[in-house]
Amino acid sequence: MIGEKIKELRKNSKITQEQLGNAIGVSKMAISYFEKGKKSPGRESLEKIADYFGVTTDYLLGRSEDPELNEEEDKVVSEEGKNIMAIIESLPEDERKKAWEQLEMYVTYMQNKKND
Repeated sequence: MIGEKIKELRKNSKITQEQLGNAIGVSKMAISYFEKGKKSPGRESLEKIADYFGVTTDYLLGRSEDPELNEEEDKVVSEEGKNIMAIIESLPEDERKKAWEQLEMYVTYMQNKKND
């Protein structure tokens, strides 16, 4: 989900994985892993990607279908999101991966539930 959004935004902006990686300070390989879902971006990378494309982190995480920044909402959600991401990022790598997968599954579940 996150990877699909990153890839879509990147392709719509007509930039390469290498260009995006350079812009946010990660390797081309990291961008490739993000897009393929092999690795989730950490809090800092997620924020840099959102800033680069002018979208919210909620949009990238699939919590919002509206990519536009709403400053008031973004402040509230970003603080909560930052706290959650900080907790997840502090976990050992194998546990961190499982936590991101669980969070992504939960978000997908809630989106599907909302659409029913």
